[in-house]
Amino acid sequence: MYEGFRETWAEWGRSLDLKDATSWTQLGQDLWLLLSVQGLPIPLSVLLLACLAGGYISIPLLAATGLNLFLVLIRLALLWAIYPCYHRLEHFSPAALLFWLSPLADPLAVVRIFLSAGQQPTQWRGRVYPANS
Repeated sequence: MYEGFRETWAEWGRSLDLKDATSWTQLGQDLWLLLSVQGLPIPLSVLLLACLAGGYISIPLLAATGLNLFLVLIRLALLWAIYPCYHRLEHFSPAALLFWLSPLADPLAVVRIFLSAGQQPTQWRGRVYPANS
């Protein structure tokens, strides 16, 4: 894996996006889907719940809140499903609890993928590629 945050930020985006193997139209659709289901549900849920708590109630607001909370619930269900792969009773540490906070990093991951999708890579994992003009 990567040695630290800086290396992860620099190299990870290249590992995730597949802009070399897809059209710009497909890439745009993929980025829209990623933003919709991974990047926005947690921030929007907080914002929409704050609006509801502030007394703003409408059918579209309730529908949007329900949809985003449902997407957050799916994310938590995925965490629960993969939890046995990461949980080790004999090697428990308080840092292992950070696993449950990983959905909070989803918006940052989406930002990194968006940045990577808009750049032409010139190096990756120590290999240097010629810049295309």
